[in-house]
Amino acid sequence: MPIIGKAAVLDGVEGNFHIKEYEVPEPKAGEFILRTEYAGVCGTDVHIYYGHLNTIEYPIILGHEFCGIIEKLGQGVVEDSNGRPVKEGDRVVIVPGVPCGNCYYCKISKTPTRCANVKAYGFMPDQAPHLLSGGFSQYVHIQYRGTSFFKTDMEPHIAVLTEPLSICIHGFQRAGGVRFGSTVVVQGTGAIGLGAVAFAKRSGAAKVIAVGGPKRRLELARELGADVTIDIEEIRDPKERIQLVKEETKGGRGADMVVECSGFPASVPEGLSYLRDSASYVELGHFTDVGTANINPHWHILRNNADIHGVWGSDVEHMEMTLNIIEKMELPYDKLVTQTLGLNRIGDAITAMSKKGYRLDGEDQVIKIAINPWI
Repeated sequence: MPIIGKAAVLDGVEGNFHIKEYEVPEPKAGEFILRTEYAGVCGTDVHIYYGHLNTIEYPIILGHEFCGIIEKLGQGVVEDSNGRPVKEGDRVVIVPGVPCGNCYYCKISKTPTRCANVKAYGFMPDQAPHLLSGGFSQYVHIQYRGTSFFKTDMEPHIAVLTEPLSICIHGFQRAGGVRFGSTVVVQGTGAIGLGAVAFAKRSGAAKVIAVGGPKRRLELARELGADVTIDIEEIRDPKERIQLVKEETKGGRGADMVVECSGFPASVPEGLSYLRDSASYVELGHFTDVGTANINPHWHILRNNADIHGVWGSDVEHMEMTLNIIEKMELPYDKLVTQTLGLNRIGDAITAMSKKGYRLDGEDQVIKIAINPWI
């Protein structure tokens, strides 16, 4: 008897999620079937719902942050991307982006996240040959040639964080690393921002300032290493926030590095104003087009001699580095996932993250929502 699995299919921009049943295919050579345990709801999923990523075709099964159990292995799949033997029943984390390995960006530029022919789980249309290619489903068909994945013994509510936290690793790598003894400001305290707080501190920052909210997120930011938190719900004036940040830096000059993880365009000129002269600005938060920002190139960039780094996603090396860090559980990464919902409540998750001030079911503050497709 064939396996039948359910998935949540988004039918269009600001549309509806329909629970559909699919016959799970037999994996061919080099493929496998993943039984999804957890799939994170990312801010990018929210923006795709609202039509902010112009490469997306609908209908679609979203979910690019996911982990699960190998249900069926196709011929030739014997080890993960670290060379560890795998078998049916093992828990693995999937690297969502699958670069072609042959285009200019893969072979010459060495920036595989910008591959001209990339395929990505959670970003492909719900049509052949891409059926069951997103994490908001009970089973995912791991079919794209060259898919990277890692075996892990972590609990699924922690393993599911690998992809979002890997964005931070890529960001720090692009910026040349965090200077020991420096002051780093992180804008935004969602999962990626909290990861940036944790990894900046672990990388040698003497002071980490987290600017975000709501309070539950800021409390966890302190547990993960933030020395100072600024609540944007309490301090609403950007000029006042800029002043507070500069007061926390040596000589009032400004931060050595600012990492933007909020995904709000107005945060960019504000964050550039946090910088000292000749410092680094790392942009992680705008994976989709949510609008423009009012920037003065003279004052924000040239006059400040700013070093600006745009960061597009992450690659297999960043996810491997992230796993090496979070598997040690030296910080409370297990506190990031605060709500677990079923496939029938993905719309509620998106509403909580976009219209309810990160609050679910009234006053329950959201840090990270994960989807368990089996509840």
